[in-house]
Amino acid sequence: MPEIVENYRDYVPSFDVKKTVTELLSSVPPGYLAGLKRIVLTNRSSLTRDQRRQKIWQRGRKHQFSASLGAYYRATRSRPAAVWLFVDNLVRPFPRFILRMHFFQYVVVASTLYHEVGHHIHAAHRPVYDGKENVAEDWSRKLSRRFFRPRYWYLIPLVPLLRATSKVLKGIQRRPTRRRAVADSSHANC
Repeated sequence: MPEIVENYRDYVPSFDVKKTVTELLSSVPPGYLAGLKRIVLTNRSSLTRDQRRQKIWQRGRKHQFSASLGAYYRATRSRPAAVWLFVDNLVRPFPRFILRMHFFQYVVVASTLYHEVGHHIHAAHRPVYDGKENVAEDWSRKLSRRFFRPRYWYLIPLVPLLRATSKVLKGIQRRPTRRRAVADSSHANC
């Protein structure tokens, strides 16, 4: 089991994220976690200036490291493999009252945690040549099923409804386009 480190600056999570991560990792076969030494739970403001300016690649595009939900650092000679989860970015889209329910705490953390663990499995244990992000998404789905099915089997009939709801929520949460943002800012000056 990897060491779970909480490193927040001027931030208190709305639920016990460390406990949630520990429970989520309990369903992952121990062999897949071999070599993963640390999981860092942090927020954006705890990053150094260089880390805030750092860019990461995802599906052929650059993204700001501090705006991501999580990151995986593969092992090198000088450091062991680690997963970083940005808790403030994970919980931002969700209202506080939803995060009081354990099921939604697991849902919020599971997809990103299992995605990053999928990167570790791909890099260290089971390399598949299908594209890093595709492989990580496949592992995220497999590990999520392994965790949720035994615990929340009675919600299986609701899965199609939950998927449709999540698609609607993703559509609502989209950031405004550049043209729309410029138009909104020009109206603010009136």
